[in-house]
Parts: sequence; structure tokens; C-alpha cells
Amino acid sequence: MTEYTISLQAYAKAVLHCAKYSYASVHGLLLAEKKDGKVRMVDAIPLAHNWTQLTPMFDVALQQAQLYAKAKGWSVSGYYVAYEDTETTQLSASGTLLARAVSASSGEDIVAFVVDAKKLGPGSTQPGLIPYVSVDSQWKEQTAAFTGAKPKGGAATFVLENNRVQAATLKLVAERADIGIHDFDEHLDDVTLDWLQNSALSERIRTA
Repeated sequence: MTEYTISLQAYAKAVLHCAKYSYASVHGLLLAEKKDGKVRMVDAIPLAHNWTQLTPMFDVALQQAQLYAKAKGWSVSGYYVAYEDTETTQLSASGTLLARAVSASSGEDIVAFVVDAKKLGPGSTQPGLIPYVSVDSQWKEQTAAFTGAKPKGGAATFVLENNRVQAATLKLVAERADIGIHDFDEHLDDVTLDWLQNSALSERIRTA
């Protein structure tokens, strides 16, 4: 059973990516550090808001993200997607293909997260991430994730790193911090935009 912890940095950047392009489907990657069977998602890298298909652009972005992660001593261990139709919380066929591509390229099992926009508001007590893990070549939703309930059958466990992650993220969204996030799509239009590290946004999230 693998234990996954989602940091403020990873959670907030994924949510801010969704907030910036609330009218579109968006997706990105999650970077992790691993130790003693535990996986901590430390950062998110926004990929796109114009496409959510397996394309040459995805391959290029994934390769650059992997090089960046390796330089940090991390790995690409997750994939996230938010759909234009906010009622959709199931991992789509294209999302499954992309998650498999990330897993194959990384040479390890990864987690795919579907962002549930209905859980991103101030009244929600649950994180807006629905994790899916690959079991017997099928991507299965982890229904007990983030609830504190004991998972069945050796399923993975998921927690936020502390109790301020959701509140800090809501604050950042309210302050329109999403303006400062850039994905690979934007970078292709303006190469000066930092979609990988984005130190200014990272510092703002850290101090939220």
C-alpha cells in the first residue's frame, strides 16, 4: 500500500491552472519525491488548456518536465485533468491514454487525478481531487481517498500535507493568483513565460 501526500504547492498550482481556464479542459503533471514507500507530490506542472489528447506537443512537454524533475531529484508521478464539463469526474478515454503514456515514459506506476470543481468552493470539506490508480490494467477510482477511512484491499492512501492546504488555495483563487500561472500552451506562444518552475508563483503559494 502506497501512501500519497499532496503538498500545498502541488494542490494549489493544479487548482489555479483550472481557475485560470475555467472555460476549458486543462491538464498537467505532478512531481513527487519518494522515500520509504511514501510519495509526496511536491509540485505541479501545467501542460495545456487547448488540447487534452496524446500529441507530439505532449511528448515534448513530458520530456522537458522529466528532465526538470530529475534535476530536482524528483520524478513525474502524477497526472491531473479537469474537464470543461464540470459534472465530469470520471477519467475519460483520452485521460486514460495520457496517464498511461506518463506511466510508460516514467517507468513507474503513477496516479491520475480528476479535478472535481464542485469540491473547490469554500463550503467543501473534501479536496477537489479524485485519484485513480492502475490495477490490473484498469484505472480505478480510490473512493476512500482523503476521507481518513481505511482503504480496502491494500489500496493507496491519500492525504493533504496539512489542514491549511484548502484554505490557502481558496485564498489564492480569490486573490486571482491564477493570473501568474502559465502552462506549456502559453509558453509555445511566448517562450519567456516560465511554465516549469515559475519561482514567483511558487513563492506566493508558499506564503499564502
